Amino acid sequence: MEASAFSSILEALVLRVPGAHAAALVDRGGETVDYAGAVDPFEIKVAAAELRLLLDHEGFALDARPIQVTLRFARRSMIIRRLPEGYAVAMVLTRRAGFTRSTRAFDACAHALSHEAAWTIAPLTWLPVEVECDPAGRPRALADTPEVRPVEVIGAVMGLHAGERGYRVRTQAGAEMTLVREPGNWWYADEPRHAWDH
Repeated sequence: MEASAFSSILEALVLRVPGAHAAALVDRGGETVDYAGAVDPFEIKVAAAELRLLLDHEGFALDARPIQVTLRFARRSMIIRRLPEGYAVAMVLTRRAGFTRSTRAFDACAHALSHEAAWTIAPLTWLPVEVECDPAGRPRALADTPEVRPVEVIGAVMGLHAGERGYRVRTQAGAEMTLVREPGNWWYADEPRHAWDH
């Protein structure tokens, strides 16, 4: 099956979540809309359908339905996370990977899927970005646009999770933002691209 816009977004999610094997976009009824990853398609579709049922289980109070459910099994972990318009994204991960603390990759995925599907756009808290670093690993430029934008580090961000590094930076146009590097060398910015030159 040729890659769709949805599968490309899901593939990016799988790449950015440590230990992830596959992800599926599932509708309210448990049907898989699209998927990506290195798990048998039938397996991810069945897992997504079961996880979708769990996300809306009657045992949860209607006003306290979870945003995310994480399960750990003997060999794998699984996550299902609620999306706009009644959809959800389900993931199959290695056994201990399901309890990842970062939600940046999920937030970016939800925003991209919302944009592609013309849903009510999920708010974008963290934007995935490409960053050029100096020899010490500190950011020196935003590199994922046709025009590389040099940045100046003006401070370090404290209180992040293990394996994460954060910097407060300023562009030459004077825009300030926070850049965070997660394990796997994946970078996120807390400002959208249109704000980089203001």
